[in-house]
Amino acid sequence: MKFILFLVLILPNIYALEDIRVIQDGSALELPIRDDGLLELHSEWLYERCRSKESVDQTTRQRLFGPHEYGPPRLKAASIMNCEDKNVTECDKKLLIVQFDNGHKSIFDLSEIEAEAAYELPNFVQFDQAERPEPQLWNAGLVAPPMISYEDAFVDEGRLRIYAALQATGVVLIRGAPLEQGVCADLASSLSTLRVTEWGSMFDVKSVADPILDSTIEHDAPPDETKRDLAYTNKAIHLHTDNPYRYPTPDFQLLHAIEQCECNDFNKEAPCNECTVLNYFVDGFAVAQRMADETPELFDALASVPVRFENNGGDGSSALWHVVPHLEVKPQYRGTKCRGSHCILAIRFSSKSGGYAPPLPPKELETFYKAKRRFAQLAHSSEMYIRLQLRRGDVAIFDNTRLLHARSAIADADGDRYVQGCYFDRDGLQYNWERLRRRKDRPTWTSLRDVSKRDVEIMAEQYQVDVGANLVQALEAQRGLYLGQPVDLREHGLQTASRAFRANESDDIIVAALFHDVTEHIQPKAHGEAAAALLAPYIDPSIHWLLTHHEVFQGLYYFHHLGADPNTREALRDSPYFNITARFCELYDAPSFDFAYPSLPISVFEPIINRVLSRDPYWYDRNHLKSVAVTGGSKLSAAL
Repeated sequence: MKFILFLVLILPNIYALEDIRVIQDGSALELPIRDDGLLELHSEWLYERCRSKESVDQTTRQRLFGPHEYGPPRLKAASIMNCEDKNVTECDKKLLIVQFDNGHKSIFDLSEIEAEAAYELPNFVQFDQAERPEPQLWNAGLVAPPMISYEDAFVDEGRLRIYAALQATGVVLIRGAPLEQGVCADLASSLSTLRVTEWGSMFDVKSVADPILDSTIEHDAPPDETKRDLAYTNKAIHLHTDNPYRYPTPDFQLLHAIEQCECNDFNKEAPCNECTVLNYFVDGFAVAQRMADETPELFDALASVPVRFENNGGDGSSALWHVVPHLEVKPQYRGTKCRGSHCILAIRFSSKSGGYAPPLPPKELETFYKAKRRFAQLAHSSEMYIRLQLRRGDVAIFDNTRLLHARSAIADADGDRYVQGCYFDRDGLQYNWERLRRRKDRPTWTSLRDVSKRDVEIMAEQYQVDVGANLVQALEAQRGLYLGQPVDLREHGLQTASRAFRANESDDIIVAALFHDVTEHIQPKAHGEAAAALLAPYIDPSIHWLLTHHEVFQGLYYFHHLGADPNTREALRDSPYFNITARFCELYDAPSFDFAYPSLPISVFEPIINRVLSRDPYWYDRNHLKSVAVTGGSKLSAAL
């Protein structure tokens, strides 16, 4: 969700002064809003949102006075005006001007006040903007979580992707982490604030008891005491959230596979004979949304009945418990009949930790247990969860207040399994996300529907890429790629272009000769169309046709060896570009596999590339449908 100060909403065109009414005692004002509604605003609700220098520190925007230092502020007058009025110069929107009985005056953007009053957007006081990705509900159609390399997790762009994925889908898979103890805590600390519990900064998931890892944490139990959990067996673990008996519950969990069986062929779907153990993840918000849609009365039961989660410390030495509904509703919706994932703050669901219901009347408990069973059935249905087999070095990170996770039974043939886990807090993630997101060189929009004129202008500037340099780089990357031919693809391109150059061919023919096979190693079957598409905005349409069909014309020389008709190209005889393509293949393309041919260096072709690629895109058709798209010509980089 994007929160932007000064967001413009549709407002009535005209507010007459008589439409705004201050209630007689000054405790509130009334003004009409959309759909013929009436908005009533309390005087102190407005007063605490004032951002004037008399109200807040202008650097921190923290309030200067506590409510014990002033009496209840009462409204004396209110009006609405446009910013262009002489005495207001702050913006070009409709403003709500209020005067209080203590002489204080506040100015508000009316659209912001309306939005917050309707719970549409918070009217931030201490910062101008903040952005958090909207949760994207998913089921088995997600197939697999977003994946990021371990190296990328420590650079800004990679961290932004991790933060975005965790807020949007609630899960991300980090691949390629070192197979060492402590990586979990190091990664968690780099992304947010590590959450330490009495189990330590990390915990080991093995089929044996887990010793306390962090000796710096003080415990009542002796140092050699071991803690136990159902996860430390080879038994299957049902879908659950971790530690619902804690308050606050750990926000995000990491599981780092240090020792883990693997299938020999990663291209085949797990499980396999070599490795049967699987991990499962389900979007609890999506499950709750289904219940809200299909059985709203069962959603209400899970959102309203407080249950008790328990833990005896893992060794019977202590006691932890927390009472909260399975579906914890956001504060602004408590006491309402809000239904759906947008109402939920957190999910807590774990059979192994109890979730014991209070002694309600049997009729109410009948509905509650029906709801609890339905939630579990939906979560465990194959249409809702994704499953994956961790590889050694994988780190699964997921939102423990949204996703449920599970593990299949561990077979004896799976061998040793060692997964190290840890937790980190949400506030650290959100803090780091917002700091990185605010980099001045990074756009804030997330959909083309939201772009401004300036956003498009910036994109257009950035799209003025050096097409020539990119194409030459692609050609250079073909060095050493032979595809069974006497010369590599780079040499073939240079040789073809050299022959065309020495024959005094046009610039278009020479550029086409140089790059005609530049994508052949990527997609041999369609490399002609690919090269034609890359050069389409700049070359003559006849050369575009030549590039698109040149493979068929080359078939004259070898199709018969494959049992095909070498004259297949005759089907294209009616094209006005048939002869130029046949000539290109005969004179330049077909003979350019000569290891001894004296090809010209790339520098000879630089001015020709510059001339062709500096043309206006689609110069040959001013009405081309793509002529208004974000495109750009270029000149070859001087560095080349």
